[in-house]
Amino acid sequence: MILTPEAVFSIKLTLKIVLVNIFLYLTLGNLIIFYLEKENTLVKKIISLLIDLPLIFPPIVTGFILLWIFRKNGTLGEILNYLHIQIVFTFTGLVIASFIASISLYVKPILSTLRQFPKSILEASYVSGKGKLYTYFRIVLPNIKNTFFAAMLLSVSKVLGEVGISLMLGGNIPFKTNTISLEIFSAVFNADLKTAFNLSIIMFIVSIMFFLLLKFFERKTKIQTI
Repeated sequence: MILTPEAVFSIKLTLKIVLVNIFLYLTLGNLIIFYLEKENTLVKKIISLLIDLPLIFPPIVTGFILLWIFRKNGTLGEILNYLHIQIVFTFTGLVIASFIASISLYVKPILSTLRQFPKSILEASYVSGKGKLYTYFRIVLPNIKNTFFAAMLLSVSKVLGEVGISLMLGGNIPFKTNTISLEIFSAVFNADLKTAFNLSIIMFIVSIMFFLLLKFFERKTKIQTI
């Protein structure tokens, strides 16, 4: 399988985006879960709604909204430009696009499992003097690891297949913001069906692996709940 330089770059770029997003899930994503897990306030309901919106809105619309927010002549864009921070048509923009598109798939399954977690274990941890953060990261998460891995797989799968938001915010610039999915789109548009086919085969193999792993973790979760 011979790939063009643009295709090779798109693979490397996508892997970098996936790694950054995994880091964001483990940090920002878990903090969001920790915050939303407790009682529902108006602020938490709004945050939960904002997380879910990218799954409801057409990706191209979500991408345009983000493009409008971060545009150079906008208020936020001018502030970021003053700080020498560029979002539109950059790697950072691609990371933001993929994170926004996928974060709900990470947060919601784990959040649902947490709300069914035995309160007796939590109370035992608190009685022994452990704080909420310690309890969440050292006791709760290890006990729901199968749901955690399943949510991670779903989120990463979304990142790999993301097109609409990334296209608007990243621009699909060769050797700069062309992810695998965007490179397949460009290859088809340019009638380079060989490149599109080769990249699609790679994506197909990765998707099958993710699917099998997802089924494995789902089965493990069912066994533990019996």
